[in-house]
Amino acid sequence: MAAAQEMLDEEHPDLDLADNDENLYALGSISGHNVVIVCLPAGRIGNNPAASVATQMRATFKRIQFGLMVGIGGGVPSAEADVRLGDVVVSQPSGQSAGVVQYDMGKTTPSGFERTGSLNSPPQILLAAVARVKANQLRGRSKLTEHISKLEGIAQFQRSRAGPDVLFEATYDHVGGHTCDGCSPDRYQVRPARDIGEEVAIHYGTIASGNQVLRSAAERDKVSTEFGKVLCFEMEAAGLMNSFPCLVVRGICDYADSHKNKRWQPFAAGTAAAYAKEVLSMIPPAELAKSRTAEEVVKETNGNLPKPTYYLPFLINRRFVGRKTELQLLQQRLMVNQDCQELSIVGLGGTGKTQVALQFAYSVKESWPEYSIFWVPTLSVEGFEQACVSIARALGLPQVANDKEDVKELVKRYLSSSRAGQWLMVVDNADDPNILFGTAESPGIVDYLPKSDTGVVVYTTRTMDVAVSLTQSDVLGLGAMNRQDAIDFFSKSLIKKEILNDHHMTNKLLDELTCLPLAIAQAAAYLNMNKTTIAKYLQLLHSTERDLIGLLSKEFRDNTRYKGSANAVATTWVVSFTQLRERDPAAADLLEFISCIEWKAIPRSLLPEPESAEQMETAIGTLCGYSFLVRRDTGNQGSELDIKAKGGEEEEEEEEEGEKKEREFKEDREEDKREKKDKGEGEDKKEQQEDDDDDEEEEEEEEREDDKGEDKYGDKQDDDDDDDDDDDDDEDEDEEEEEEEEEEEEEEEWYDIHRLVHLATQIWVKTHSSTKNVVEDAIEHVAHTFPYIEHESRAIWRAYLPHALRLLDMVQNSSPKGQSVLCRRVACCLLEDGRFREAVVWLERSNDLNSHLSEDSKDRLLSQHELARAYIEDGKLQKAIDLLEHVVKVKETLATDDPSRRVSQYMLGKAYQEDGQLEKAIELLEHVVKVEERLAPDNPARLMSQKALAISYSRNRQREKAVALLEYIVKTEEALGPYDLLLLTSQHELATAYKEDGQLEKAIPLLKYVIRLQNEVLGPEHPDQLVSQYELAVAYRRDGQIQEAMSLLKHILQIQEKVLGPEHPDTTMSQHSLALTYDVNGQLEEAIAMLEHVVDVRTRNLRADHTLLLDAKEDLAEIRDIQVFSSSDTSSDDETSSDSGESVLSAFFRSYNNV
Repeated sequence: MAAAQEMLDEEHPDLDLADNDENLYALGSISGHNVVIVCLPAGRIGNNPAASVATQMRATFKRIQFGLMVGIGGGVPSAEADVRLGDVVVSQPSGQSAGVVQYDMGKTTPSGFERTGSLNSPPQILLAAVARVKANQLRGRSKLTEHISKLEGIAQFQRSRAGPDVLFEATYDHVGGHTCDGCSPDRYQVRPARDIGEEVAIHYGTIASGNQVLRSAAERDKVSTEFGKVLCFEMEAAGLMNSFPCLVVRGICDYADSHKNKRWQPFAAGTAAAYAKEVLSMIPPAELAKSRTAEEVVKETNGNLPKPTYYLPFLINRRFVGRKTELQLLQQRLMVNQDCQELSIVGLGGTGKTQVALQFAYSVKESWPEYSIFWVPTLSVEGFEQACVSIARALGLPQVANDKEDVKELVKRYLSSSRAGQWLMVVDNADDPNILFGTAESPGIVDYLPKSDTGVVVYTTRTMDVAVSLTQSDVLGLGAMNRQDAIDFFSKSLIKKEILNDHHMTNKLLDELTCLPLAIAQAAAYLNMNKTTIAKYLQLLHSTERDLIGLLSKEFRDNTRYKGSANAVATTWVVSFTQLRERDPAAADLLEFISCIEWKAIPRSLLPEPESAEQMETAIGTLCGYSFLVRRDTGNQGSELDIKAKGGEEEEEEEEEGEKKEREFKEDREEDKREKKDKGEGEDKKEQQEDDDDDEEEEEEEEREDDKGEDKYGDKQDDDDDDDDDDDDDEDEDEEEEEEEEEEEEEEEWYDIHRLVHLATQIWVKTHSSTKNVVEDAIEHVAHTFPYIEHESRAIWRAYLPHALRLLDMVQNSSPKGQSVLCRRVACCLLEDGRFREAVVWLERSNDLNSHLSEDSKDRLLSQHELARAYIEDGKLQKAIDLLEHVVKVKETLATDDPSRRVSQYMLGKAYQEDGQLEKAIELLEHVVKVEERLAPDNPARLMSQKALAISYSRNRQREKAVALLEYIVKTEEALGPYDLLLLTSQHELATAYKEDGQLEKAIPLLKYVIRLQNEVLGPEHPDQLVSQYELAVAYRRDGQIQEAMSLLKHILQIQEKVLGPEHPDTTMSQHSLALTYDVNGQLEEAIAMLEHVVDVRTRNLRADHTLLLDAKEDLAEIRDIQVFSSSDTSSDDETSSDSGESVLSAFFRSYNNV
């Protein structure tokens, strides 16, 4: 293109082009003629791209009269034509050749490849100009050398940079490399040297055009002989000769053999451009004005082809905006490169598939006017047949009125024949496989679709499996609109454009509508009809469920959609839902379940399994095929054309939130696997110890096994009791199997469902199913699936928690089976994450759900027990004590050593302990410890009770008793092995007791030892290990090792904020301690900032009179006083001020020893 631009006498400014013209043009003039220069897109070569570029140029510049195809080619030297590098070859008709032949167009027959077809000759005015150029050349008046010299100022086009002109023997192939330096000079073909003045020669004759680069001298000579001496090979001319009147001019840059040499290409392009200028200079502008336009010539030349016929049921959509990427891909694949003849547009209902196909059809009508265009809907066989009748009439096919039954076959036969010419067919709404592909009783629509080398088909469908069945990998996925396109479409759809001036409300609404075109059109119709505001519409969206359903079910008239079709968001997918229920009941069941949970970050393991794994895979595949469900991180479904446009900013943020949950899940699972692997050895030893107790009586053995299943803190107050008491053993075995499988299971898969599909599914369930049954089944499934609340299953229950909460929100006014269990397990998750207030709410609800049961009901007592535990964590100690005293009283009818009774007494003792009623705590815990004396010394339940008692001793300043008891416990548990978790917990408590007793020389080494082993057993981020590190930091501070304490606390906080969250009680405890350490170190501003944060978090998460909140407020006030005192005491000298500050800090430090 650069060489051609250098030939311009003057250059003109660029013009604004139509949206459907992808060409870039250079404008100017030569010899008084206005000239348009265009080149093929980079990397796009061949006859089809050339034809497309010329067609678009012809549509944009309707007064163009002819063209010159200027470029480079591979020369064919022979005895008759001494073609050399840098020479120019010009297409000129001779004999049966029109000047250009397409050597690779034809068909394969039993006798070999038979070439077919013919190409048009250059226009007469150009052939006349060529004759004048020849005459001037003979008379010595040619200005070709002068034109070429214009390029000498550009180094790249200089002849001297091209290198030697070497022709190798036809039988000698290139040996390799980018140059011919390694090729043998002995295989040069000797040719006589040219005179100095004859460096560029012009050759006239046949040019061979094809769709591939020719790199074989033998094939070159063979084809040349077949066509009666070809002068040049190239790759674009055949695409233009029948659609654009032009002359082909090629500069020779190689010899169409394996010895390709790119160094000659610039000079060869320059000589061709110079010749083109010479041709134009031969044509007087006045003479050219009498010529017909290229458009007129093409129409006359193609007069024997049928005129294009159009059957489009819709007018062009004037409100259509955006989708440029999708439309460009359709044009490139189907019209420009023509690398496929059929392509499917697939996407969720309401994304605008029909509108994209309609816009594409009208762009073809404008840019490729030779194409006929037909539109057939496939919502029903009857609708398809009626479209065929209309198409047949438009085409003027005979017998349409008399033989309606055969009209489908009639249209198929005609469009499949060469008489039909070039055509585009849009097969819209290809959603139902039975209609498309037929059944055993009747054929499908696909059987009646035409097939032709000159026809292209675009399908629109909601299902990926249909798209793949129709067009394999040639699929264009259509997602929501991008934000700007959504705003533009909204604006075009509104009467009052000014309501969009509220950008915040506009963006908020588009977020709610997920930038779905149908939802935007529906909202605009509502705003237009009701003359209301976006704020009011949003208010209705967030109003009652009845308002929401009514709003999104509101139908509206749209002349760009089929008459009678569902135009409302809530109803547009009803057809798909109905098809789904018929085609894949398991997928429909999954969709109903998903409608009850959150719409994003759905772990596959939460979904209810059908009867077989194959059914599950098929069901998920079906939902993904309908675009109802979207797999995360699975790449494109289909080909590289599969595009999913993103919605608004809020949707992107929600996507990021879902990805964060997925990432956290993966991190948690990896940690869980490490913990299980590390714990294996210690747990095996504990199990071996349990198996060695064969000398105990059978009753005591059974009791001991029961006690081993207890968790004194209530984390495993067995919800199996709520399911089936007779299945305990089976469930234990299932749990063991699940743990083994967990080691081998693949990475969790995650899914999202479109937000509006989620809502529409809920509406569909309400109208087509029993909502109560669907929700009750979902509750039952999630309650059964929800894991035990322990650190090892943290990754799973954190992923399940949002979905369980969403499900429970749906059933607040009913009490389906399993709800109490799910409330309890959700609450335990919240307790584990420090969300005490929320945990209390759900446990109170669980308790209420069981209130109809008898007072001694196991389920009711369990709910009360867990609620009391939550009250303790939330600081509502009196409520906890009242409830536990009631539970303990009810259980007085049980045997003294009944495990359930002992557990409740133990928990009541803990409540007394936290409430400061240490005498009551000690009395009750001593009773429990005494009752448990009949258990084995190493029984976990007995040891837990002893630990609780030791802690009460320590808090009651009976530290010698506490230390002695903990030392006994540690000694007892040493038989379990150094890595046993019970032993490590006891050692932690012993070290803490040493710390509280002031024995820092014992506390610090023991805490370091515990932390080292915990790191091996639990991993570096386990909460238990972080607690031990916290105690070590406090010990450091009390020992005066301030820097060590500060460094360790910062390390702890970094992990806690990531693993537990920034507002978890353990995290705020560490922050509180770090603030006090800052204070001791004189960093008052840092201390105050940290404590202000702690107070803020605890104010939001704890009740107003909670001890932890009050402590933080008190410490904050004291440190602020210190800061005021330090800044205001300026009357003393530096030494006095320093001493005073130190004494004050020391005094306050002593008051922090319990934090």
